Amino acid sequence: MTLEGKTALVTGSGRNIGRATVLELASRGANVVVNTRTNQQEADAVAKEAESFGVKALPLLADIGDEEQAIAMVEKAAAEFGRVDILVNNAGLRLASPFTELTTEEWRTVMAVNLDGPFFLCRAVVPAMIEAGWGRIINVAGLNAYRGGHNRAHVSASKMGTVGLTRALAVELAEHNILVNHIVPGAFDTTPAHAQSAQTAIPREQRAAGIPLGRLGMPEEIAKTCAFLASDDASFITGQTIHVNGGALPS
Repeated sequence: MTLEGKTALVTGSGRNIGRATVLELASRGANVVVNTRTNQQEADAVAKEAESFGVKALPLLADIGDEEQAIAMVEKAAAEFGRVDILVNNAGLRLASPFTELTTEEWRTVMAVNLDGPFFLCRAVVPAMIEAGWGRIINVAGLNAYRGGHNRAHVSASKMGTVGLTRALAVELAEHNILVNHIVPGAFDTTPAHAQSAQTAIPREQRAAGIPLGRLGMPEEIAKTCAFLASDDASFITGQTIHVNGGALPS
């Protein structure tokens, strides 16, 4: 499943699933764009790790919920590598707020990152993919978008929005050999990036309790799924939602 000669942009890739995905794609020969919103040190560190595989890595700061910043990031990637061949929309906010207390500002903040960001980036990378006759877009959601969850109406709504975006683009872009798929992680062993994350106060053992495989997933397991979908081995897979959850939500 070589990706030599390809360039991948992975949002939210300073840590956890995003970092693991950058390193997995780099290990298969892809040049990579490492994105974080504000943490240059994290981005630089992941880029350095990726370069150990003999590829080029470009660390870029951008708030993907801001249209101008999202477009500027794609332009910088194109200037460095020619175009973006693989887009992994991994960045996401999972803030918690009771529905009766959910403010419009909180709603829009989550929607900006979780739904607007993928839209901005897809729109920015697709023209070059069409010209090349090859492209891969992978959107990453969350299990609670499918089964619901306390205090996360805005998160669930935004993540389900990416399902619709995935399915629509898969149909519209198929004639250009651009494949668009959707990965839904279950409970994973990650470090929360935000103090309000619903994971913050829940012990690992408790989070793993309802998983038939009896453990949390590892970021590398999502990364390998991304690598498969990005490769030509997945050349007849598009418009699909792939659950990686250890059996927590059979589909």
